[in-house]
Amino acid sequence: MKGRIRITSLCLLASALLSGQPEFPVGTPLFPEMLIWHEAAVDPLHAEAMRSVEQVKGQPWRFAIPVEVAWDPSNSGYTVAYGNETVWVLPVSSKGALSLNLILSPFNLPAGAYVYVYDDERRIVRGAFTRESTSGRVSMPVMPVPGERLVLECHFPGSSVPENSIGVSQVAHDFAGFFGPDGIKDLYYGRSDDCEADLNCSSNPNYMTASRSVVRLLVDGSELCTGVMVNNTGSEYKAYVLTANHCIETPDQAVNTIFVFNYKSPWCDGPDMSYMNALAGSVLQAENPDIDFSLVELNQFPSMVYRPYFAGWDITTTPPSNTFAIHHPEGDVMKLTIDDNPPISTSYPVTGFVSMGFWRVLRWERGTTEPGSSGGPLFDQNGRVRGTLTGGGATCADPSNDYFAKLSRMFTITSVASTHLRPWLDPAGTGATVVSGRDPYSYNLSRSDTLGNMPADDPGSTDTYSSGWGLSTGNNSDGLIRYAEYIPFTGSGEIAWLRLSISASAFLSTADSVRFYIWGGGAQPGVVLASKRMKLNEIKGGTILEVDFGRTIQVTGPFYAGYSVFYRTPLNQQQPQFAVAHSAPWSTSAQNTAFFNDGSTWKPFTLHPSFPMSVSLGVKAVMVENSVLNNLPDPGLEGTDLEVFPNPFSTSVYFRFRERAVEIAFITIYDNAGRVVSAGEYRNAFPGLLPVELAGLAPGIYHYGLQADSLFYSGTLIKADSR
Repeated sequence: MKGRIRITSLCLLASALLSGQPEFPVGTPLFPEMLIWHEAAVDPLHAEAMRSVEQVKGQPWRFAIPVEVAWDPSNSGYTVAYGNETVWVLPVSSKGALSLNLILSPFNLPAGAYVYVYDDERRIVRGAFTRESTSGRVSMPVMPVPGERLVLECHFPGSSVPENSIGVSQVAHDFAGFFGPDGIKDLYYGRSDDCEADLNCSSNPNYMTASRSVVRLLVDGSELCTGVMVNNTGSEYKAYVLTANHCIETPDQAVNTIFVFNYKSPWCDGPDMSYMNALAGSVLQAENPDIDFSLVELNQFPSMVYRPYFAGWDITTTPPSNTFAIHHPEGDVMKLTIDDNPPISTSYPVTGFVSMGFWRVLRWERGTTEPGSSGGPLFDQNGRVRGTLTGGGATCADPSNDYFAKLSRMFTITSVASTHLRPWLDPAGTGATVVSGRDPYSYNLSRSDTLGNMPADDPGSTDTYSSGWGLSTGNNSDGLIRYAEYIPFTGSGEIAWLRLSISASAFLSTADSVRFYIWGGGAQPGVVLASKRMKLNEIKGGTILEVDFGRTIQVTGPFYAGYSVFYRTPLNQQQPQFAVAHSAPWSTSAQNTAFFNDGSTWKPFTLHPSFPMSVSLGVKAVMVENSVLNNLPDPGLEGTDLEVFPNPFSTSVYFRFRERAVEIAFITIYDNAGRVVSAGEYRNAFPGLLPVELAGLAPGIYHYGLQADSLFYSGTLIKADSR
């Protein structure tokens, strides 16, 4: 059914126009109840048959049945006029589905338009999505929401919906159960076999760094795989993800894949995380089924708060001395699998693949791989990628014989750019065989500052009510649930994330939660700049909790950071609960930076009804100057009067201007992670030849920046192995 309805008094969803798949801002849905639903029918016998299939490695893990549709504002849903907006609302149903997800196509929103997707009970809301969410692509996959019904809500500025701006091309009917019984937790958490080792049960920094490059893939709304972000030799950052070809085979699949970052338990064998950082869509740059790889480039570059890492790689033919894999078996949180011995070079035991193109892990010492692990990286002892999982026979009962496609063969298998990796991962044509990983935001974070008022040597505390119940910085018999800390920032910058000293955390139901806030500054907390909800079962007392908001938050001047506690069943007696630590009391009231809200207004902690004192909360903000990628300038845009040789070099590099006179020159050498490894100032060295001694550097790829008076030059250097 379609129609046009004019509504004069409705409360619309608040529109925080964010990219990616961020959390829904506080607000009220347009319709309190839907009466007519558009059905995406799936035969129950088909769903039951799919549930009975025993899925194996060598293929993606399938959890949903895709249903093609062609719904748009001209033939489906309701069009609603409200104020200065026109809203298209599409209620969708698929009877018996455990969750639903959509592919929006076309997705060609005008400026000022935004889109939400939420389940019938509004337990999870995806959005807001804007034109920036896909970087101009015409298709937009959306993460699942629980249950057999969902609502698509699209807001457009003006009095009409532009033609070909929005539509639905696919509804995916979940037959396996993407979510758990409460409809919130990702059911794939804990789904993998018992022998799998939780990543966060290890403290090995090599594993922790490598894990930041691993992503979970939700392909075409119906399948799950694993991929890895990989580095390249150029000076320009590229958001490349490498995975198995049997996971992403076509450009359409690449466009309709969602990439989930850092999907792991917050602590060893801990809970699932209800909030995930994810990006939608990519471009297929290269693929080859003969060696089972696909390389895609994400439509958007990952935000700093995702903490992305581009893994290094090694394409030498020498087997690594030992290996480890990080992957998402059956879509579960990251698992760590370890082999203490070298893999052997071999062929895949199925016809149709290139000869001797695989690493065979004879037996895992810890863990195994499963369906859903496909495309997951095999790292060597140095944390560099050596291959990606194609398949094999390893199980918990017999963790033997897994096969990873060799990265080295992906470089040499053909000479056609779209079927091998060299032009993408070595665009500079260096011929490098070993490349280190790099953090694209290492420079930004090297200039970060942590702002807060509670002294670093103060362990903090909270106060327990003796008359009444509760905690002074949590839920209590005074009716207080919301708290804020004043951050005396000056100038402009961006909040990367918050760090909170959690003194206690407990929950009575899985719905119990805490919402974290950033407010504008002033005499008291002002407008909400950002918020994020976390479930209390995801937070542990006695720890430092880091909270991001899906993106950096720009501020100018002072601001407030804090939280609000929610229990589904209101507390009315002394029992474990959530609270943040506060400092030891300050000597004067003027030093107080902590505030509480009594339900009507904000007040300083010196006016706390039961524990009046001058304190600071254990809430700190990690600030960066900006989150702009600090690439070296493109050398192709600069002059050609500079000579740099030899390249590759073994001990020294020479810089020469034949004719240019330079009064002051600054030369900085960076490693491939963006870290400064050498820097110097030189006066009146040109015209002439300037040697720079770099004998102490390890072999590998480096980059130089040369400031010559008002001109800047940059390029790439290769340090050869002197042996």
